Amino acid sequence: MALRKGPDLTEIHRPGGVPPAGRFALAAALCSSLGQTFFIGLFGAEFRLEFGLGESALGLLYGAATLASGLLMFWLGAIADHLAMRRAIAIAMLGLAIGAGLIATAANIGWLVMGLFLIRLSGQGLAGHLAVVAAARYALRRRGRAVAMATYGFIFGEALFPLGVALAMGWLDWRGVWTLAAGFALVLALPMLWLLARPLQHPKAPAADRASTQPLLKRGRLMRHGGFLRVLGVVLVPPVVVTAVFLHQGTLAEKLDWALTDVASGFVLFAAIQGVFAFAGGRLIDRFSARALLRFSLLPAGLGLLSLSITPPDFALWLLFAGLGMTAGLNGVISGAVWVELFGTAQLGMIRGVYAALMVISTALGPVGLGLLFDLDVPLRAMALGYLAYAIVLPPILVPGMRGFPSNN
Repeated sequence: MALRKGPDLTEIHRPGGVPPAGRFALAAALCSSLGQTFFIGLFGAEFRLEFGLGESALGLLYGAATLASGLLMFWLGAIADHLAMRRAIAIAMLGLAIGAGLIATAANIGWLVMGLFLIRLSGQGLAGHLAVVAAARYALRRRGRAVAMATYGFIFGEALFPLGVALAMGWLDWRGVWTLAAGFALVLALPMLWLLARPLQHPKAPAADRASTQPLLKRGRLMRHGGFLRVLGVVLVPPVVVTAVFLHQGTLAEKLDWALTDVASGFVLFAAIQGVFAFAGGRLIDRFSARALLRFSLLPAGLGLLSLSITPPDFALWLLFAGLGMTAGLNGVISGAVWVELFGTAQLGMIRGVYAALMVISTALGPVGLGLLFDLDVPLRAMALGYLAYAIVLPPILVPGMRGFPSNN
């Protein structure tokens, strides 16, 4: 009697429900919050007071830790290709716990920087990376929706963790909060993510390789790969623009006479719109493809930027944050799913790790470029028109769509 083939554990879910890869992606992205800038920035004043740092000194130390952790992802991203997901996420959570513990007990600047490096590498780097890789690799039928779940995890973290810190600071000092964060990573997040990752098969299992038809690539060849470079010309743009605008929000507020309370409300709108368009983008990817969506994803941000010079300032603020949120939401799911369409799943960890490293470098340069444009007194309309011209002309040329997009040149 022939043996009946067992079910594909990566795809077991109720009709219309969330696949296991999506649940894991949401939880891993949520737990990565401990290493995200919005969480660490809540303690900036305490760090400066405790260690006698100025704004620029703290920024320099944090930037160095971030750059070092981001560049390490160039090589470390491949951990997702060689270890079972539950082991990889366990390493990330252990790193988060150790890093948070170092910050909680730091006696000098050296230990603080080491702690910052570990939580940036383990949280913003590895945990966020594994969330997207798991969604893109293991959700075979609803990949776009699973990748969108990772985006929801990042957004929920931005909404929940600052509130949690505010409540904890009512009865703990900053070191106590970081001790609590270390305990959260070790006692709650690690076992929860280990259990959620159990249905996700090892990368070398047949289920993970069904979509992998491309020959294995070395990193050097990947960096010369025509398809990879053309997609980078689109997916790297939104994080660069969003980072630059957010960092220089004060300058924009001065130029356009925005109240800081309105700018804060703009961030709420940005997060809400980002979530909506991540949801919609996931379904559009499942119906069409990430490459098809990639050709139009830059346009909303371009229109938002253009509004700064053609609409009343108060109205332009909302259009700007809405446009940035649309593009960021779409790009979040596109940049998770497009690599599978081009290269399959066998080396997804390595490929997305290289992308993550390049994103860190580019987002570090973006604010510098925008600051230079401000110093040169380049009009906002000229900047917006330049971006909009890029958004209209380049993506259709770089990414011709479903057909005619070679993946081996």
